[in-house]
Amino acid sequence: MEITQLEAFVAVVEEKSFSRAAVRMLRTQPAISQAIHRLEVWAGEQLLDRSSKSGVLTASGQLFYDYAKKVLNLREESRAALAELRALESGKVTIGANESTTLYLLPVLKRFRQRHPRVHVAVKRSLSREIPSALLRYEIDLGILSYNPQKPDLESVVVSVDELCLITPRNHRLARSSSVSIRDLGQEQFIAHNISSPYRERVIEAFARHHTPLNIAAELPTIETIKKFVGMGMGIAFVPRMCVQEELARQEFAAVPVTDLRIQRKLRLTYRRHASLSAAAQGFLEVARAWAESQPAAGGVAEGE
Repeated sequence: MEITQLEAFVAVVEEKSFSRAAVRMLRTQPAISQAIHRLEVWAGEQLLDRSSKSGVLTASGQLFYDYAKKVLNLREESRAALAELRALESGKVTIGANESTTLYLLPVLKRFRQRHPRVHVAVKRSLSREIPSALLRYEIDLGILSYNPQKPDLESVVVSVDELCLITPRNHRLARSSSVSIRDLGQEQFIAHNISSPYRERVIEAFARHHTPLNIAAELPTIETIKKFVGMGMGIAFVPRMCVQEELARQEFAAVPVTDLRIQRKLRLTYRRHASLSAAAQGFLEVARAWAESQPAAGGVAEGE
């Protein structure tokens, strides 16, 4: 059975004429008759009463006509649904992000939702190291990473630039310092995240390079708990600046520059290199790039490494 045969059958029934059905479908009358014949062979039933030339249905034809209309209607609905998806009037995009990079997503999500309110966005919290594998398993459409995954099947664009920031309680002895060196931090108690990352390793390497002990007094599971513990006066911490911008604006912490430790974080929107992005995912990528270009700190890096 072919769609054109269904179309011919429905046209004959609705036009009540083989000749008018042929005009409607821009085909010859013999071609319409042949299409109906092949459809009846496929169905194993006579669908039209051959004693009438006006397309009168048999009992089998009446039953089949209902199903033929459903098939043709579903085809049109699917075409309309695809058009809506291309226009970003529906669809879904799933994004993998860890705790800190989810904060980057919020302003981009706001802009995307304002433009495409009918597209569902799902942010799946993932460990940063697991996001590349999740992308390659098609579990997510996009991933936010603070490092280059260096995988041949993945592509990434830099969409934001952040840095590690040393925070202290407001009453800490270093809080009013214009800057400190790593050696000045040898006696301090640090609060750290309990999940290893490339940036944590770079901090450890920097302290070792300056022959300065890094005293980690506590390891906590989230940046929020780290911030609260620092606020309780239990130590100091290195955290992504984007995660403490509001607290710094409210002067709940002090941010102290470390002269010999400047670690920049480039946030990358990552996706599968050889797979076509859905309309929703492509739309999100475009919004993220536009947002990056509008940010002074990210100027010139949206198409980055």
